[in-house]
Amino acid sequence: MDIEMEAQSLSTCNQCGKKFQRKAHLLRHQQQHSGDRPYSCKFCAKTFKRSDVLRDHFSRCERRGNSAIPSSLERGRKRHACDECSRLKVKCDNNVPCRKCTEFGRKCVKTRSSTNASTSSPEEQHSQTPPLRSTPETTSDRNSIGFLLNCPSENDFIREFPQSSTRSPSSKPEVFSALPSVREYGAPSPASSSTSVFHQYGHMIQESNIDVFLNRLEFQNFEQQTNNWQMPNENMILWSGPDALFLDRRVLEQRAFDIKEKLRYMAAVLNPPHQPPKEVIDAIELITAETIASYIKLYFKHWHKHAPMIHEPTFNPCTAALPLVLSLMSLGGMYSKESEDVAKLKLLLDIIEAYIFSIPGLSDEYDMPGRMYVKHGETASPEWQQYQLEELQGAYLMIVLQYWTGNPTARTRVRQQRFPKIVHIFHLLDVLTMQHSPAFLITDQTSFRTWIRKESFIRTGTVAVMLDHAFGIFNNVSPHFQWAEMDLPFPSDDKFFQISNFDMMVTETAIPRLGMRIKDAFLILFSPDGADDELDVLRRGRVTALDMQMLVHFLYTHVWASTFSNPMASIPGTDIQALTAPFHLAMRNWRALWDEIKANAIEEEWNKLGFQRTAESYYDAVRSILNVFERREGHFPPIPSDCEKGSHLKRLLSF
Repeated sequence: MDIEMEAQSLSTCNQCGKKFQRKAHLLRHQQQHSGDRPYSCKFCAKTFKRSDVLRDHFSRCERRGNSAIPSSLERGRKRHACDECSRLKVKCDNNVPCRKCTEFGRKCVKTRSSTNASTSSPEEQHSQTPPLRSTPETTSDRNSIGFLLNCPSENDFIREFPQSSTRSPSSKPEVFSALPSVREYGAPSPASSSTSVFHQYGHMIQESNIDVFLNRLEFQNFEQQTNNWQMPNENMILWSGPDALFLDRRVLEQRAFDIKEKLRYMAAVLNPPHQPPKEVIDAIELITAETIASYIKLYFKHWHKHAPMIHEPTFNPCTAALPLVLSLMSLGGMYSKESEDVAKLKLLLDIIEAYIFSIPGLSDEYDMPGRMYVKHGETASPEWQQYQLEELQGAYLMIVLQYWTGNPTARTRVRQQRFPKIVHIFHLLDVLTMQHSPAFLITDQTSFRTWIRKESFIRTGTVAVMLDHAFGIFNNVSPHFQWAEMDLPFPSDDKFFQISNFDMMVTETAIPRLGMRIKDAFLILFSPDGADDELDVLRRGRVTALDMQMLVHFLYTHVWASTFSNPMASIPGTDIQALTAPFHLAMRNWRALWDEIKANAIEEEWNKLGFQRTAESYYDAVRSILNVFERREGHFPPIPSDCEKGSHLKRLLSF
């Protein structure tokens, strides 16, 4: 009897004869015969035969970004955690803001309980917005590297590289008060032809022009370039061009193997007593000869222009110091068009940083007598001096990458712990006083390499000083490099720095043009009105946009030191206008020179420049803090120091 009832309860497919106990299962099965695909993804328009397959698709849909999965298709019970904790699959205390978001500095939003918020599509929220891409979700292992690194969301991606579409020389200066309200990460207009980092990852709305102003300072309108470099299939990998250096793939493959072994060991060190998570091991496998070469190629194509301190014509990843190879690979990898590879590489950033700063000489754990840095020009061999240079450059660039791209903990760590270490090395090597001797003659390849090495040191020193000033601008900390100890010149002309060897220098009859001392240029800015002869010294020195960027960094630092950090300014009876007048004069002279440089620049060449073009934003910063100081006559509430990025400026500009 039971067998008969069971047979009667079975539903049979009239096309293939397959039997099912539930009619719903039969109907689902029959869709395979009909070809109907009634379920579609609202983000990418893909269609599916089954709703459960659609649910699985939502978790990896490249165009969903950070948007919530429609509530009607969520699995299991309704979620009560905030969006970030739910996405990262960590425990949430259900408060707004929750403890996890507060601890790691994330914006805590709970939208999953709202049907409207859950079902609104990106098209409804951002019309004409390019398709979103997101990092694939990781597993819920609380011991994973993603969890330990505070699991930065995609809106932290490349946070933040310089603008690539700053105003051209023909553009008119913008009035700050007239700036429109935009998203926090600077979304371009819907008509923009390229996909920006903000369009891919940003989602927070600006509340005031102060945020817009800080956004401009942080150059967060950078539009990510997606031109990847396709690798040839031969054993010799093309490096820089048809007539340039070729790399032996076998040597680079051995180097990739060594890198993977070192990163596996470091990942294990960072995760005791557990084994490194699977996603980290998988990410390490991304490192091959092809990815090293292609990512470094992307570095020179997209990032090098922002801080041209590495001699590209002679750089060889097969022989360069490992810290520099890792940093260039990591920076260049951020420009890859493969979002999954970028996500994997981001998982490795803290591991790579930990490895670089575990090397004797860079590590704070111990010092080995035979590993101490030697001063430039001492008895050390040129090869050893070159290695020291490359190791220092690699450590510096990893700080840059983590400061602008890393999670909050990484940003604080590199600023407070890593940067002071390389400052110490700069002091050991006397980098801050390096200059080319006017009597030095380049007579052969050896003297050419000596000149290039010293120029690389000078360029590394100048960009490190600018980063030191940037910490003061964004985090309100005192500079590590003091005015009294610096005697650096501006970098020499880029054209000569691009020459590969002595023979090429002779062929092109090239002669290096030495940059003037930064201190001299800075003091000339304070020349009185009408002293065109003194400003002509800067004009004859052919200062560049990068030189002007350095000068405005110095202006910000010394304006702040003379006003908000100057107790004498608060003494009753202090003439505030007399105190700030020299800086207004310097600002006028700086702006006049800047406008001349822009007016004389060829627009095509100007557009090839890097973050030098954002110098006007720093000019606006100096002008704004001067105006606030004068308006309040030197009296103001406490301003936080060593703070989160930009929080002191937000407080200051709200007075």
